[in-house]
Amino acid sequence: MTHILIKSLYCLLISITFFATSVPAETVDLQYRYAEQLFESGDYRATRLAYKRLLFYDPDTEFSDIADYRIAQSYYYQNETTRAEGLFRKFSAIHPNSPLRFQSQLMLGQLHFDAGAYSQARSSLFELLHTSTEPEVVAAAHYLRGWCYIHTTDWNKAISELRQVNTSQMGVSRQKKASELADTLLAETPLPSKSPQVAGWLSTVVPGSGQIYVGKVKEGVLAAALSGTFIYLAVDAIRDRRYIDCAGISLVGWQFYWGNRTGAQQLASEYNKHHEQTFIEALKRQAQNVQPQ
Repeated sequence: MTHILIKSLYCLLISITFFATSVPAETVDLQYRYAEQLFESGDYRATRLAYKRLLFYDPDTEFSDIADYRIAQSYYYQNETTRAEGLFRKFSAIHPNSPLRFQSQLMLGQLHFDAGAYSQARSSLFELLHTSTEPEVVAAAHYLRGWCYIHTTDWNKAISELRQVNTSQMGVSRQKKASELADTLLAETPLPSKSPQVAGWLSTVVPGSGQIYVGKVKEGVLAAALSGTFIYLAVDAIRDRRYIDCAGISLVGWQFYWGNRTGAQQLASEYNKHHEQTFIEALKRQAQNVQPQ
């Protein structure tokens, strides 16, 4: 906290000194470079203060679009996503001719992705792909759309998007990363899965068999044993003409029998979900471990 306060006071002193009388171009350039240094160092609060002072004293500066973009970025990196999204949304209207307007649209897609709104992220990035021709922006949009499809387990569309990541030499690491991810998806999908419908019907015909189908042998054997017990008790009650007891046993047994069926379906869905999440986490680690060429 003390470190941040000192930087903020230092920034304030520089601003007062620089802008007390006039705003020469050299001063504006120096303030801009100082703000960029703060951003690169990760001091995002001080970055906002520096850029806001620059815009206050010289609203028509040539760095106005960069200042607005960095301010929005600083909110994003400090997890103030609502404020960041509002600024990124306004950016294109305020700076319609700035090359950073495409980066701003890309950041909106990133914000939707971070929030888990994958469909919304894809739509936003789709619009960007039809308005921008900048290689790096287009590559980043395809890459992020690929990850949207990965998270929704649409493997074929993910491969298609990742194959379209074609960057310049400056972005060769991302291209390599996308290519390797696409290769992994092609080799390992579709993933092993269990049908919830099959599991349900198996347990309907033979209680416990759906659980065994999913790989839960202990649960399946237990379900079969309990179902057999209920059947034995019900038959035994009928033999002894204890019809009221039989009705009670049958009612409890029926609830267990139906729960056994739905439980098998749930286990199959959990099996599929677990394998999908494990695979996605492995893809994330693969993407993080790719080193620049």
